[in-house]
Amino acid sequence: MATTQLLLPGAPKLPLLSSVAHEEISLQSTGRIKSTLHPEASAIVFDSDLQRAAKDELPFYADIDRAQAIMLERVGLIDRNLARKVLTELDKLQAENFQSIATRLSPRGSYLAYEDHLRSVIGNRASNLHLGRSRNDINATLLKLKLRTPYQELSDELLKLLRLLCSLAREHLETVFPLHTHRQPALPSSLAHHLTAFATALARDLDALLTVHPILNISCLGAGAGGGTTLPILPELTAGLLGFSSPTLNSIDSVASRDLVLRLLAACTILGSSLSRIAETLLLWVGEDGLATLPDELVGSSSAMPHKRNPFLLEQVQGKTGAIVGCFVAAVTAMHSTPFTNCVAVGTEATRNVWPGIDHSIGAACLIRLCLSGLTIAEDKASAMLETSFVNAMETATRLTLGGEVDFRSAHNQVGELVTIAIERGSPSLTAIAQDGGMLNPDISPPPGVIARTARAGGGPAPDAVAAALEELEDAIEQNAAVMGNVTAGWNRAREELRSAIARLR
Repeated sequence: MATTQLLLPGAPKLPLLSSVAHEEISLQSTGRIKSTLHPEASAIVFDSDLQRAAKDELPFYADIDRAQAIMLERVGLIDRNLARKVLTELDKLQAENFQSIATRLSPRGSYLAYEDHLRSVIGNRASNLHLGRSRNDINATLLKLKLRTPYQELSDELLKLLRLLCSLAREHLETVFPLHTHRQPALPSSLAHHLTAFATALARDLDALLTVHPILNISCLGAGAGGGTTLPILPELTAGLLGFSSPTLNSIDSVASRDLVLRLLAACTILGSSLSRIAETLLLWVGEDGLATLPDELVGSSSAMPHKRNPFLLEQVQGKTGAIVGCFVAAVTAMHSTPFTNCVAVGTEATRNVWPGIDHSIGAACLIRLCLSGLTIAEDKASAMLETSFVNAMETATRLTLGGEVDFRSAHNQVGELVTIAIERGSPSLTAIAQDGGMLNPDISPPPGVIARTARAGGGPAPDAVAAALEELEDAIEQNAAVMGNVTAGWNRAREELRSAIARLR
C-alpha cells in the first residue's frame, strides 16, 4: 500500500514505509520517540501480560471503536469500506476473546497493542479511527463503561439487603428486644425497631450511590486530548450508541476529572461505615449474652478449641469496610494538588483504587445479608435481659414526674437509688422491689414489653409506628430500584441500537 509523506519546510526527507515495514517498527518508534520504554519502567507501569486486558479493557475499546467507526463514516471522515472492515475485525476479536492481541507485546500499553493489531490486519488506515479523539478521552470513557457492571452489582446487592431488612422487620414487629447504649442494655425496644434503623441508614447510602449515575452517564468521547477537535464529529451519536445520556460539555473537565471515582468511593466508604456498625451490633448480639445465633454455614471453627463457633464473617465485614477507607484515601491523595488537565496520577494511579473499593463494598453487603438471613433470635434470652436489666427505669422516672410530686431530675435520682437498692438485695427488677417493699407503686413501673409496644412518638418501637416507617421506607427503596432499572435499561437499549447501526452499515 502506498503511503503519503508530509514534510515540514527544510525537514530531511525520510524513506517511505510500507504498511508491513511500519508495523515492524510501530512498537519501537512513534516518530518523535525512537525506542520502546525502558524495560524496567515498562514492567512497573504497563501490564506485559495482555490476558488481563483481553478481559478488562479490550472489549470496551472494541465497543468504543464500533461507535467511533459508525460516527466517522456518517460524517464522511472514513469511507464505508474501512468502517465495515473495522467492524468485521472487531467481531472476530470478540469471538476469540481478543487472544490475537493478548499474545502480542505491549511495551507501551494495551491500547497501542490493540491499535497495532488493527493496523496489521486492516492496514494503516485503521488508525484513522483515532481522528477527533485521544487516549485521554478514550480512557475516561472506558472507565465509565467498565464501571457500569460493578456499579449495578453494588446497587443490586444493596437493594437485596434493604428488602431483606424490611421483610425481617415486618416479621418481628412484636419481638421485644433490648436496645443497648455503651454496650449495656438500656431501653426496651423490638427487633423490628433495630432492623428498620439499619435499613433507614442503608437507604441513605443507596441514595448517595445513585447520585453518581448522572456523572457515570456522560460520555467523554470528543474531548480528545483536552482541547476538543476542529473536525465535524458527532459526540452525541457516539454517546447515544454507547448508552450515555449526553456528550461532554467541556473537554478539559472530561479528561482532567475523575471525581466520579472519588464520589463512588466516598459513597462506598460511608456505606462501609454503616455495614461495619451493623456487623459490630450483630457481634454484640451473638456474643456472651447469646441474644442471637448464626447457623453452622455462617460461622467458623477453631483449629485448637473444639467448642468454638466463631462469627468470623462479621469480622470479615469490618476488615473489608476498613479497606474501603484505604481505597478512598489513596485515590483522593493521588488526585490532590495535581494540575487540572489529563494526568497519569489521576487517571491511572488514583483510579486503580476504585475496583477493590467497590469489590469490598459488594462483599461486605453480601456477608451482612447472609448473616441477617440466617440469624436466629433467642427471644427467651432477650426477654430475660429486658426483665433483669432495669431498662424500664427511665419510663419509671418519667411517670413519677407526671404524678406531679417531683421534678424529673429528682425522680431520676430516686429511681437510680432504687436500682442500687434492688441490686444490693439481689432483686431482678424494679417491679420486683416495688412488690417486695412497697417502695414503688407498680403502676408507674410498667414491664419492658408494655413500654416497647406503646412508645410511638419520635420513631419509637411501637409496632404501628415501626410499620408506618417501614411503609415509607419501602416506597423510597422501590423508587430507587426503579431509577436503577431505568439506568440499566438505557444501557441495554443502547446495545441494541449499536447492533442495529452496525447492521445498517453492512
